[in-house]
Amino acid sequence: MNWKKTFLTIFIILVPIATYTAAKTSKFQMFPKFDATDVKISIKANENTKLEDAFKIVQSIEADMMNKKDDFFIRSIDSVAGYRRDTGGNTERYPYVMYMTVELQKLKAANFLDKYVTPYLSFYYDNEGRTRTEKSIKIASKIKKFLEKKNYKDKFQLAEITVLEKKVGPVKADIKIGLVSNDNEKIISGIRLIQKELEKIEGIKSSSNSLKFGIDEIKLKVNSYGEQLGIDESFIGTYLSNMYLSKKKGVTFDATDMLDIKIESINKDDFETFKNLEIPLKDGTFIALNQVVDFKVIKGFEQLIKDNAEKNFYIFANVNPDIVTASEALEKLQPTLDKVKKSGIKLIFKGEAEKQKNLRNDMMLASALAIILIMLSMLYLFNSFRETFILMSVIPFSILGVLIGHKIMGLNLSMPSLIGALGLAGVVINDGIIMMTYLKKAKTLDDVFMRATKRFRPIVLTTITTLIGMSSLIFFPTGQAVIFQPIAIGLGFGLLWGTILNLIYLPVLYSISHKLKGNN
Repeated sequence: MNWKKTFLTIFIILVPIATYTAAKTSKFQMFPKFDATDVKISIKANENTKLEDAFKIVQSIEADMMNKKDDFFIRSIDSVAGYRRDTGGNTERYPYVMYMTVELQKLKAANFLDKYVTPYLSFYYDNEGRTRTEKSIKIASKIKKFLEKKNYKDKFQLAEITVLEKKVGPVKADIKIGLVSNDNEKIISGIRLIQKELEKIEGIKSSSNSLKFGIDEIKLKVNSYGEQLGIDESFIGTYLSNMYLSKKKGVTFDATDMLDIKIESINKDDFETFKNLEIPLKDGTFIALNQVVDFKVIKGFEQLIKDNAEKNFYIFANVNPDIVTASEALEKLQPTLDKVKKSGIKLIFKGEAEKQKNLRNDMMLASALAIILIMLSMLYLFNSFRETFILMSVIPFSILGVLIGHKIMGLNLSMPSLIGALGLAGVVINDGIIMMTYLKKAKTLDDVFMRATKRFRPIVLTTITTLIGMSSLIFFPTGQAVIFQPIAIGLGFGLLWGTILNLIYLPVLYSISHKLKGNN
């Protein structure tokens, strides 16, 4: 108070710099990770794999994992062939896909509340089977290394084998990149290039794509020799369909039912016979098919996805936010994405990138609305623009407490963190109101000291009781309650720092703005 202007100048310079630095060095993820009760394994084999063979593959992997059940804290494994969910959360039902659900043992009590409080306060607490000492994210990492060590990908000629973890919120894949082009060859090449570079980034836990290849297709094009002989694609198509497609020729009856009579070639599954099939010419002679047409074998798609009337193909990936966030991964991938764009492929970014953009717009709107409503309330209460703005200046400075709290607790910023920061604006103002209502009657600096001192106890008590109430969620969250931990951290640490602002910064700013001086 004796060096008000110096203190305020230093404060107004240092706090924004500290806030900017903390925000710049913080990572952002949509939702915090939490401990799940199971881990999924998604498998995709070669397109020609039969359902029976797929079931044998998944049974073999299951048997190997059950031999390690104590290492992975496995309670049970449910396996299915012919169905799976991929990295992007999409459902597939093909004979060559498989899905495994690895149920984990219940987590052992890890902190004071779990050991001595929850068992007595919860009506549904079950102490049996609590043998797991590792979080699901660590177990998922161990299972991934086990699958790589066993080399199932080469052993069973798998296209994909991925370990999936349960996620919260609308984002099913942290990274979702859409590729749009009418050139299928470019799409396939672009997807493989991006996915290859994506998997090189440290912290990428799993990746997949939406390419759903079916059986190979044979494209026939009449060559110049065939054109000289008067053959065109229309004639070739009609002749081959009559030769190879099953044709209904009539209907007959047996003792109980009506039966269709169909005819099909005995050689319809022999490719060599197909290539040497004799094609009739107009002069009554015959010529082999492979002499008048060019053969081109291409990959066919079993499923196509359309968004906004455009044919889209997607790459999905999930990240370990402790190592790299989705935004950071996309930044590292940018040179590859630019290269793909130059080839004529349009890129669409969904997943966390799309949700962050929507969230940014929503939070800006919500913040603006909250500030306006708080300001109107303060104007009604104090009937003064000056005192309203003095009080509201505490709000932006209090954000530093939210950022410091996340760094102390070792958490990334997330959507619940932003909700906590938004709620903090209303909470931190409460202490400010307690202080400001007393300072309004101060006429001198001595009055400010006296009145601020009287508000010290209620302000500190308000902060302490709030922190005690949220301490269990800040320091001892378990299971899915971890999702709400950032809200408690934002409110708790923000209020703690806001209390310092209300006790020191607010009286100094009030004294300067009202030009208060000592009695002498």
